[in-house]
Amino acid sequence: MLLSFAAQAQLIGFPVSPSHPVTSAKNARVQAVSLPFFDDFSLATNGVPTPSLWLPGGGTYVTNTNTINQPSVNVVTFDGANAAGRPYNLVNQNAQGNSDTLTSQPINLTGITASDSIYLSFYWELRGLGEFPDADDSLRVQFLDDKGVWKTIWKKAGGVPNPNVNYVQLPIRNVSYFHANAQFRFQAFARQSGQFDAWHIDYVYLDKNRRLNRYIQDVAVSLPVSSFLKRYSAMPLKQYMVRPAAETADSVSTRINNLHNVFNSTAFAYSLKDALTGKTFQTILRDNSVFIDQFSSQNKSVKPVPISVDTNVTQRLTLVNRFQILTTDDRNPSIPGIDLRRNDSISGITVLADYYAYDDGTAEYAVYMNRTLGRTAVRYFLNKPDVVSGVRMNIVPILKDLTGQSITVQVWSNKDGRPGTLLQQKSFNVQYAAARNGFIEFPFDYGVAVRDTFYVGWLQIGQDGIAVGLDRNTQRQDQIFVNLGQEWVPYTSFQNDPNLAYFQGSLQIRPVMGGKALPPITSVEPEKTTVWEVFPNPSAGVIHWTSDEISRIDVFHLNGALVRQQAVLSNKTLDLSELPNGLYLIRLSNEEKTVVKKILLQR
Repeated sequence: MLLSFAAQAQLIGFPVSPSHPVTSAKNARVQAVSLPFFDDFSLATNGVPTPSLWLPGGGTYVTNTNTINQPSVNVVTFDGANAAGRPYNLVNQNAQGNSDTLTSQPINLTGITASDSIYLSFYWELRGLGEFPDADDSLRVQFLDDKGVWKTIWKKAGGVPNPNVNYVQLPIRNVSYFHANAQFRFQAFARQSGQFDAWHIDYVYLDKNRRLNRYIQDVAVSLPVSSFLKRYSAMPLKQYMVRPAAETADSVSTRINNLHNVFNSTAFAYSLKDALTGKTFQTILRDNSVFIDQFSSQNKSVKPVPISVDTNVTQRLTLVNRFQILTTDDRNPSIPGIDLRRNDSISGITVLADYYAYDDGTAEYAVYMNRTLGRTAVRYFLNKPDVVSGVRMNIVPILKDLTGQSITVQVWSNKDGRPGTLLQQKSFNVQYAAARNGFIEFPFDYGVAVRDTFYVGWLQIGQDGIAVGLDRNTQRQDQIFVNLGQEWVPYTSFQNDPNLAYFQGSLQIRPVMGGKALPPITSVEPEKTTVWEVFPNPSAGVIHWTSDEISRIDVFHLNGALVRQQAVLSNKTLDLSELPNGLYLIRLSNEEKTVVKKILLQR
């Protein structure tokens, strides 16, 4: 059974940073920020809020894929892990406390009085595509008074479903907040052992002489640009060039929002370029005006053209699909000094290189197999025969540090639309990537020849499930298969089971293609029907077997830790008497076959 839980990224787990940002001389500003203070996070780079406006080190990250109806491109996400994806606490899985914090740089509010009508406004959303905050979780807004004390001026608790993006406008009238180094902050209270209890904020605006309304003259792009490809978000360039028209999406799209209380008109431009060479494949300019009603949204879409390159010369394309809406947001701006055309463009990236991917590179959840010896696989389709040289996976740190635990990566052929013959497998030690949403590559010793349709996945060895990222923006759950014993079944068959947590999305597991396979088999030996067994079971310490086919034996704790490994010589005996009593997994293998048995040591 696949279980799902909120998660988004990588890295080893232990408490690594305080829940409050630390101000140091290195990070101190020479001069405080002046009003207006505004950030819609559209200018953030590499997931980091703009340093000129926000203190570093608070643990939040900026993304455009973790919410549903954000007002403009990019939001700030708060959860129980820091910006790199490290949980704040992997010692206690149920630990709760202050987690992510977003703190403004000092703002000069000297001379401000309560009559200056100063307001702080923002949009907030709980959960989005992340995990639902419980009733004892919360998001708070605090101001720093002239005595250096943080005072809470707004708090929202979880526990109540709310699918909306909500607007808040708070009057700031306490004169103790009006000083030369004024600051405000957003702070989450959450479960600290992973990417739990998600909150999101956008469009933060602090200024004087404001009225109690939300009307800002701004038309902004919002939703991520859809994939250039019809079936995948990335695929090998050589595979694409076999059928370019069939692999190119019928359309690519995004969404724009009118945040004003009057209708507006826009036009837009679209371009398709290669980021590596700058070559332009397609340009569209629509200069006709399109009306968009107040507080409403419109989808913008174009039909992309298939591309053609010489794969003997070009091995990789990084396609940039860019929408640019043409607005008049800079004329008579609602926020003095702020050019709101900053959120008028958005780009999507599609890689044509050496791997397949259904996911868009960001995980909003993770899934794990909760059954020892259970298997999970994802299906891929070829346009011509190829070779799998390895597999990349986004392994998520959550609840417990599984660094060093064994994971067996596998490749299967196709049989009647489900995984068939096991073509390759190799065991690796679990490790976490060095950045949020990073991938770890597991290379095979030799390439695996595949044709038409194939599957890649992993075998669950220990009791602790290895969490793999699930991208909820690209819904290819129809390509996921699970095996709880001897039979492969589609993951979609569980969607109506009330006892299972079922989520739509794409598993972040990517086959790497290319290289050389083993030499072709020129003859086939008659199949041996010997059953691989070990005995006695239970055993006092020494186990035996009779098959001549076994060439290697590995012994694991149920938690996945490898405790013994041995190449099989002439004798068919293994002494495990130094191991404590308990249940173990015995993996019997040769170059063509692997069988896992359970054995009980009992004296």
